[in-house]
Amino acid sequence: LHPDYDKNSWIYISYSALDTTSEKRTGSTGVMRARLSENKLTDQEILFIGSPATDRGHHWGCKLAFDGKGYLFFGVGERGQHFDFPQRLDNTNGKIHRIHDDGRIPADNPFVNTPGAIKSIYSYGHRNPQGTVIHPTTGDVWETEHGPMGGDELNLIKPGMNYGWPVISYGINYDGTVLTELTEKEGMEQPVFQWTPSIAPCGMTVVTGDRFKKWENNMLVGSLRFDYIERMVLDGQKVVHTEKLAEGIGRVRNVVMSPDGLVYIGLEEPGMIVRLVPVE
Repeated sequence: LHPDYDKNSWIYISYSALDTTSEKRTGSTGVMRARLSENKLTDQEILFIGSPATDRGHHWGCKLAFDGKGYLFFGVGERGQHFDFPQRLDNTNGKIHRIHDDGRIPADNPFVNTPGAIKSIYSYGHRNPQGTVIHPTTGDVWETEHGPMGGDELNLIKPGMNYGWPVISYGINYDGTVLTELTEKEGMEQPVFQWTPSIAPCGMTVVTGDRFKKWENNMLVGSLRFDYIERMVLDGQKVVHTEKLAEGIGRVRNVVMSPDGLVYIGLEEPGMIVRLVPVE
């Protein structure tokens, strides 16, 4: 929802966009906005279409998050072509993007003046961004990302930075072979936290309000693979403690805070929305 949803009624949606100009069945990640009127979407506007479109069916991204200044952040996966896209700036794939609420490019985006670069790029070198959240107190941009076999990441996103994929990784190929010998390299950012084995982190939120007072400013990250929520305690920009919550709940696709301070969980299997309430 737009930060001023009560005034403008804008709803923002990420989706798989079919490339109708191609003879092959190809697609890319799209972002649109619309208003909901009598269970119909009206005033539809396409804000972003990824490029190039590919015939791969995975690693689309994409969670949407507004910061306190009204910028919209979202991640696009590298579409399973890790040697083609993430380290290059001439495509949208394997990147975190930042745009205005109407799709315009912010004048201070890091690659606005870089010849040949996609102007919406905010950071690059990503595999498959799944969660995006803006810390409500610090304004920090946090992202969860699927690694290969191992090496899932929690990243603190900084403008213009390279997050290394596929040059560096804590994971290996799915067949057990070595993907890269490197876990770090000069000029490439390290994850704040990494999961090995992979938990397939997805949607995430930061706990605020008075309902979960003991968890204030903790992150809640959903696990698609192991069907639980991971509570992550932050000390500044470091994770100092983790705890598994709601084990066995199902594949957690998203976790959000409601305006009344409760936690809502979107489950893929089974398909339902669950509400967490505090127990004293």
